[in-house]
Amino acid sequence: MINQDRPPSSPPRPLPASTPRQRNMQNAASASVGAVVTALFVTPFEVLKVRQQACGSSGGMVQLGQTLVRAEGATAFWAGLRPTLLMAVPSTVLYMGAYEHIRDAIQAAAARRRNGGGGALASLAPML
Repeated sequence: MINQDRPPSSPPRPLPASTPRQRNMQNAASASVGAVVTALFVTPFEVLKVRQQACGSSGGMVQLGQTLVRAEGATAFWAGLRPTLLMAVPSTVLYMGAYEHIRDAIQAAAARRRNGGGGALASLAPML
């Protein structure tokens, strides 16, 4: 039941504006976390796929996984995680950083075009 005697709460305060450097760091951190989570989830499937291809086993993935756990332990599912992360994290950070800068440039060009300016990039803004 809602308490009628309590005054309504004030709206939340807006977040302070972030500087470009802070936005870049936030983008890098979020891209890194995304790459790590993806690698943690996908690596076991990659290990099973490679093992099945290398051994030429005709059994299913579940049977191969059980054999892998019995022979090498559960951590064998994440074999090769370190090189995967060394490749995925920097490339994801660079990709997302470049995307953010290009998107901002195109949106700025579109804003200039709407305000009487021009530019070849402005026509790409609706695609972002």
